[in-house]
Amino acid sequence: MKRLIATGLVTLILAGCGGGGGGDVSGESAIPQSVQLTFNPSTVEISVAQGSQQPFAVTATSNRTISEVVNVGIIDTVGVIGTNVSIKSDTPTSYVAKLTTSASLAVGTHSGSIEVRLCRDDPVTCKQPYPGSPWQLPYRITVTPAASALANVCTPDGEKSWVRAHLDDVYLWYREIVDVNAANYASPRDYFDALRVESRDRFSFSESQAVIDAYFQSGETVGYGASFARTTDLRLMVAYSEPNTPARIAGIDRGTQIVNIDGVAEGKLARDAFLNALYPAKSGATHSFDVLDPGASVTRRVTLVAKAVVGSPVLRNQVLTMPNGQKVGYMVFNDHIASAEAPLSSAMADFVAAHIDDLVLDVRYNGGGYLYIASEVGYMIGGEPTKGKVFEQTRFNDKHPEKNDVIPFFNMDTNNKALPALGLKRVFVLTGPGTCSASESIINSLSPFVQVVTIGGVTCGKPYGFHQKNNCGTAYFAVEMEGVNAAGRGGYVSGFAPTCAAPDDLGHAFGDVNERLLKTALAYQTSGSCPASSMTQATSALYAPEPVREVYRAPWREIRRLGGR
Repeated sequence: MKRLIATGLVTLILAGCGGGGGGDVSGESAIPQSVQLTFNPSTVEISVAQGSQQPFAVTATSNRTISEVVNVGIIDTVGVIGTNVSIKSDTPTSYVAKLTTSASLAVGTHSGSIEVRLCRDDPVTCKQPYPGSPWQLPYRITVTPAASALANVCTPDGEKSWVRAHLDDVYLWYREIVDVNAANYASPRDYFDALRVESRDRFSFSESQAVIDAYFQSGETVGYGASFARTTDLRLMVAYSEPNTPARIAGIDRGTQIVNIDGVAEGKLARDAFLNALYPAKSGATHSFDVLDPGASVTRRVTLVAKAVVGSPVLRNQVLTMPNGQKVGYMVFNDHIASAEAPLSSAMADFVAAHIDDLVLDVRYNGGGYLYIASEVGYMIGGEPTKGKVFEQTRFNDKHPEKNDVIPFFNMDTNNKALPALGLKRVFVLTGPGTCSASESIINSLSPFVQVVTIGGVTCGKPYGFHQKNNCGTAYFAVEMEGVNAAGRGGYVSGFAPTCAAPDDLGHAFGDVNERLLKTALAYQTSGSCPASSMTQATSALYAPEPVREVYRAPWREIRRLGGR
């Protein structure tokens, strides 16, 4: 039985009507010349998960113009094509058909041909075909098991099958995945890494579900509670430490230099030994450190024992009074986790009560997290002009257009309590290579509504987002979507260049008005331009030194995570 899945009227009229000047002869139409259609692609080859519909497009190009109205029929005899089809003109001699695969296809490979007809009458019967019609368009559709059907089969092969199906379904660049032999990889996580499209994706990752859940709910990790960075002169320094953690209790904080680890010069340790000492994976791990405190000339030895520590997402907030009497709020915001909501709201309420004139938001070490937290921060900065407006538009792959969404500036917290709002027309954001993902969303999404002045270094360049997907105790984060702001701006894979470039300054504490990034922001706040000691966007890319970088940061701290509210 023939199944008509698309029909339409097509008129192609160019100079030379009638196929070369024939026109009307003795009251009868001239016999039209035969038409040849070519298709791009010449064969439709598609892989789709069972139960899903895969959109695809085919361009048909004619070797000559057609001088009359004809009916187009696309005939599917076996039901491989869905009913959602459109045909429109691309050029006077080419048309584009947009189709989808049928959601009811069984697992396996489906091969055959679709018939394309041009008819002067009903294309179902097509008793008056246009000369040259019909044409055959070959297809080969491979239907793989849906990820949901493969979930929780907790054997190595079962988990690998799920990984492949999951990526084929949700991965933003699923079309570019290069198949590899799953048997060549020791674990499902190794196989997941091998399937990433390396030319585009340095962000997708997997980790123990227990580790991920502990971090995003409370900020809990195992370690000393310190972040370490390598300076431009190759010294190993502490970027910051968290309150009430082994590092802070031992007097280790921003600006402390690590000289020796377990009695060996830190620069001479093998990479694995170096990272295991700085970032131990298990509670109870013990290491000694010879440290040089800021201003000291001799080292002291401390012994640190790793434990489960809970980070402080808002590490510092204060109000600075400028010489002209204006008040500037300053906040160090390090993690977009669920437990950040309350301290963020509290700090912003303090700024509202202090009637600040400007805000300096320090996210130089903030790799991101929940996107809804970024939205709440954006609203608390921009206030009423942003309420209900588009914070970010999410764009998923073409298999899931139904997931495309608009995330507003949230003016209520997750407990449905009104958030404080500063209503500022300008915000200063301190940035660096550690400013990533959800932190970049704050910059990008506020920019259509508020003047965003960035101070510091180029951000990491991650306009992508994830959902957490758990299988057999492992949490997988595959890049699923790209985010754009209310003006449609996204794609900042090279990061945001700073308005005023300035290198990180580990020689001063957070909030010290002489700390280089804060000092640059305050100078701009007073003068309205970058100070002479800073470099503008135009020159920073050419002359800026290599930035201070954190030695290591877990991938789940560099994320734009969807969900959570």
